[in-house]
Amino acid sequence: MLELTENLSAIKGKVNRTPTFSNRMHQIMRTFQFKGAKESLSHYGRRALHVMLRKPEEEPIACDATVCDQRFAAESYDASLDDLAIQSPNAKWGLPYVPTQQDFFDKVVRSLPVRLEDYSFIDLGAGKGLALLLAANYPFSSITGVEYAKTFADLAADNIRAHQQENRMRSPIHCMWGDAADFQFPHEPTVLYLFNPFQGKVMDQVIANLENSLRTAPRDLWVIYGIPWEGRKFRRSSMFDTIEWNSDFSLHRSVRR
Repeated sequence: MLELTENLSAIKGKVNRTPTFSNRMHQIMRTFQFKGAKESLSHYGRRALHVMLRKPEEEPIACDATVCDQRFAAESYDASLDDLAIQSPNAKWGLPYVPTQQDFFDKVVRSLPVRLEDYSFIDLGAGKGLALLLAANYPFSSITGVEYAKTFADLAADNIRAHQQENRMRSPIHCMWGDAADFQFPHEPTVLYLFNPFQGKVMDQVIANLENSLRTAPRDLWVIYGIPWEGRKFRRSSMFDTIEWNSDFSLHRSVRR
């Protein structure tokens, strides 16, 4: 387990649940780019109406009922830091928990032109472990999740154990309690999964860690980034090629292979 030593009281109330200003501007630009002016204006008009009427916007979640059941539901969307047991100075850069979308996950993973047996799977911001269990349907050499909310990390561990009792597992799978900004990437071919788990300085540090790791051990590394608020940061990196970028996800691959 990664060491987390910061005092919880020092960060209470500082969680940022909205996009940074820069991310918000990029979201608006991408919305107009992919939806066109008419649909985009209608979209933001509806959002403005929700704000004026103080109605909460619904988060669309699409999951196969056989996998994305109540264990992975987002009922803790508005949980407090005390409830989630987050002990990291980076908590303010974390984003609300939303279960990954199974259709999206399967579509992107199946599109990768590689032998998955040769790659480890890593999910930063693993939540309750749904993406880890979806990855278990594929022959990855290993499956690892990192989650900074201890409550979710413990739930992910419980879900993994329950799944292992009910199903035969192809690969070793576990979820650790830790900060993604401190995670040291293994020097092996990797598929990294991000479902909009964090932004700002944490994303900057994760990309810096990836770049340093690739310089030390050049290898094939893919990044699947769902809801890519900060996909532009991967595009700016000299260590990655952007394979695809749309309003739903971006796909990046290490340059040195």
